[in-house]
Amino acid sequence: MYPPLAQDCSSARIGKVTVDGATLADIAPLAVLEGTLDDPDRSTRIAGVATELLQARGYPYAKLVVTRRVACGTELHVAVHTGPRFKIARLEFQTDDEFPPTERALAVQDALGTVNVVGGAYLADRMTRALAALEHRYHEAGWIDATIGAPKATYDEEHNEDTVEIAITAGPRYRIGRIITQGGSAADRAAVVEALGLRGGDWYNAPRVRIGINRARHTTDHHVELHYEIAEHGIVDLEASVK
Repeated sequence: MYPPLAQDCSSARIGKVTVDGATLADIAPLAVLEGTLDDPDRSTRIAGVATELLQARGYPYAKLVVTRRVACGTELHVAVHTGPRFKIARLEFQTDDEFPPTERALAVQDALGTVNVVGGAYLADRMTRALAALEHRYHEAGWIDATIGAPKATYDEEHNEDTVEIAITAGPRYRIGRIITQGGSAADRAAVVEALGLRGGDWYNAPRVRIGINRARHTTDHHVELHYEIAEHGIVDLEASVK
């Protein structure tokens, strides 16, 4: 028989990961460090990831404390303080605009519908990023002046529930006013207007405008530049230059 291999007890390597207050599965990103080279900065970053994963499961007060000692290798000990588990009982957008409510709610959901949704966990940083993207979608859909405030979360410690309120100041939804064409021949300008597929009085919709200008460039064989100008409150004029 062959003799057993000598155990690597170098302090440069993580020999063991232990945990109190949870299971190794709850801190999986840290648990898999066992057997790897010890890098304190990396361990700190991964502890942050493990903490966020607990928060995404509904533990907003979760904290991890990682200590290390030298034994056979460096041992990491993780003390987990989860605190109570919460779920969102109410997610309210405070606005009376006509942006589709279902689309608005889907825009802030995360983690396959388990985060920032009624019945799921609340993560403030993900909600903030989602609201910035939602504000941009408002602008694209014609609410050019729209602003979305910071989310406000209220925790009900008795029932382990939280309420999230989001104030939206949408302002008016803009319509297309005049569509002006310059340059080229009269026939060129007429072809560009036709290819744009836009009409005065339509709701301003940035994706539709971009599709129209790309179509005009391809179907008229001309270089077309489009400029926007807010003519008055609630009206956007479009000016197409044919070159």
